[in-house]
Amino acid sequence: MTISPSGHNGGSCRWIATLLLCLVGMAVYGQSRKGTTDQRIYLEHSNELSHDEMRKPGVQIVKGNVAFRHAGTRLTCDSAYFNQGNNSFEAFGHVRMLQGDTLSMQSDYAFYDGRPMVEMVYARKNVVVVHRKTSILYTDSLNYDRKYNFVYFAEGGHLVDKKKNVDLVGDWGRYNLDTRDAVVYYGVVLKSPDYEIHTDTLYYDAKLERAQIVSRSTIYSLKDNYQIISSNGYYYMAGDKTELFDRSTIENQNRMITGDSIFYDSATKKSRGIGNVVYVDKKNKNSLKAGHFQYDEATGVGLATDNPVFLDYSQKDTLYLHADTMRVKTFFMDTDSMYREVYCYNKVRAYRIDIQAVCDSMVICSRDSSLTMLNDPIVWNASRQLLGDRITVFMNDSTIREAWVQGNALSIELMNDGEHYNQVASKRMNAYFDDKGNLRVNEAIGNVQLVYFPIDDKDSTIISMVYNETDTMRMYVSEKRKLQRIWMRASEGVVYPITQIPPSRDRLPGFGWYDYVRPLNKDDIFVWRGKRREEGGRR
Repeated sequence: MTISPSGHNGGSCRWIATLLLCLVGMAVYGQSRKGTTDQRIYLEHSNELSHDEMRKPGVQIVKGNVAFRHAGTRLTCDSAYFNQGNNSFEAFGHVRMLQGDTLSMQSDYAFYDGRPMVEMVYARKNVVVVHRKTSILYTDSLNYDRKYNFVYFAEGGHLVDKKKNVDLVGDWGRYNLDTRDAVVYYGVVLKSPDYEIHTDTLYYDAKLERAQIVSRSTIYSLKDNYQIISSNGYYYMAGDKTELFDRSTIENQNRMITGDSIFYDSATKKSRGIGNVVYVDKKNKNSLKAGHFQYDEATGVGLATDNPVFLDYSQKDTLYLHADTMRVKTFFMDTDSMYREVYCYNKVRAYRIDIQAVCDSMVICSRDSSLTMLNDPIVWNASRQLLGDRITVFMNDSTIREAWVQGNALSIELMNDGEHYNQVASKRMNAYFDDKGNLRVNEAIGNVQLVYFPIDDKDSTIISMVYNETDTMRMYVSEKRKLQRIWMRASEGVVYPITQIPPSRDRLPGFGWYDYVRPLNKDDIFVWRGKRREEGGRR
């Protein structure tokens, strides 16, 4: 059959040719869109080339100044087994790989698998990987996934971030060449000139300069001499900041803070704890517990809220104190004269074996071991109760030493019969105690009023009631809590037989016995009980 150029069959050929050209064009366009390149490995140079089909079928044995090229990567070595059919080779001796200007690798041995679905490099012995000229990885066993740009190392790895001046060591791990983050496992140590991190699992982000810990870890600050213990948190190297969770602790020689969550800025020396926070002052032997606590280490100023409790164990017996809010202020920081004051606000309750107190505001001072109470304060010691506008108590190692009452002072002692009360009222009052915490001298000054019930020494019964008024009075008490003598500058008074006491004469103005308010033990400080309304108190 003759095919005419102008005939029907000639038109069909032109149509087929046009279709083929379109298909080829579409294929080329598709390749350009996908950015695909030639995936074949090319042998660029070798001094020698040989074959050994018996021992290495299908393999080219190349030696001397060997150079390969594959998909933008150049690799050189002393010798190699090149399997062109599998698109792979084994490289021996002085192996060098260069991938653009971002990545270089050297090792004693490498297996290069260039198959499109694999694209893996397996390097062994004295492996060194340099990424972007700043990150260097040293190991003896490395797998490089070129497809996803991951480096996996085992048998011990050492990652050096020259730009951040950071060393990261671990048994095995992974490094992402795109994001520049690494995860390292077992025997992990991250070092810098200012800190060290010891853990079993660590995530390191070079871009963010952040280390994430997910197992029990210890962070040592070499610059500021403190350590952090945590199992979950972040450490930001650039700003020396920490975000810690899961009951973490920050500790130095003098202080320690533990909490469910802790945030610390080493540059500003500020820390914040949330959830069951415990702050311990080792030097002053006290601690503070709260739901929320923040502290400025540079100034020694702190704030505790959410059910705070202060414990002072600088003496033989521990003082337990609770309030709605507590503020800490430090004076003469980091000197031999340093001391601390704790300001307690709203519904303050305090308990120690020898002394208990209730008030609306309190200041605790470590300089003189004093407690100053304001706004309707009440203090108890054994069977005695002190009332006044302002009460300051000074402590010994395990007992009360002195008590000062200013403004509307009223001292009340419950007698052994449980019905009568010895009372002293004045403008101000000073009480002095012995080493055992027993009252020995009670001094009242200004508009003094006295109600006193003498006791028969023979049968310990109450004989009468004495009422006196004077300007200044001192009462001296024996070790057995018996009145030895009373000294007055000048006085006016009257003695009533026990059966002839006028109604209400046995109670001084402002009298109130508030035993129902008194803290009973260290756990009772959390239960607020104010004065009854009919007694001038608040609910």
